[in-house]
Amino acid sequence: MTGFLAKLNRSARRIRGDRSGVGAVEFALIAPVLIMLYMGSLEISVAMSVNKKLARAASTVADLVTQDSSVDKTFLASMVNVAQSVMTPFPADGVKLKITGIEINASGEAKTKWSWKEDNTKPYATGSAQTLPADLAIPNTFLVRTEIEFDHKLLLFVPDLPSVDIRTLHMKKTYHLRQRIGNEVTCDSCLLN
Repeated sequence: MTGFLAKLNRSARRIRGDRSGVGAVEFALIAPVLIMLYMGSLEISVAMSVNKKLARAASTVADLVTQDSSVDKTFLASMVNVAQSVMTPFPADGVKLKITGIEINASGEAKTKWSWKEDNTKPYATGSAQTLPADLAIPNTFLVRTEIEFDHKLLLFVPDLPSVDIRTLHMKKTYHLRQRIGNEVTCDSCLLN
């Protein structure tokens, strides 16, 4: 038994003094952390780009709607295509869009004049109260509000991990703009449903 223990002791000293392969072991320990950091930073930068594109889509739709004194449901339906085009090169299927004409009366109360949603329904009842930022609630004015929502699916982060559901980010942007021509933007066909 003493011969076996002596051999084991010599082998342990030789292994303890041997430094070959240390770099490979350190790399094996650090590489997964570095890869996750890299993938996470990639996901964050892509999500920030999608968020910027969503904000630009909301402002573009509001800008186009406010350039006319009158719009209809057909014109508003084309705004979904506009929003999807602005979102390029990111996939924009599933963009949800609401466009609302908001009239602010002499006492500063904001009420829905007309509203439209991408499925050709009215998201807000005509005459319903709307909440606006204080600096936009100017008496006797009119606003067009666009609300755009999008679910961004993450590309690489935590693939196929059933217990963690952070693979989809829900993004929403709201944009207000005043009309360019006349006192308001009308949508007679929006009032029918």
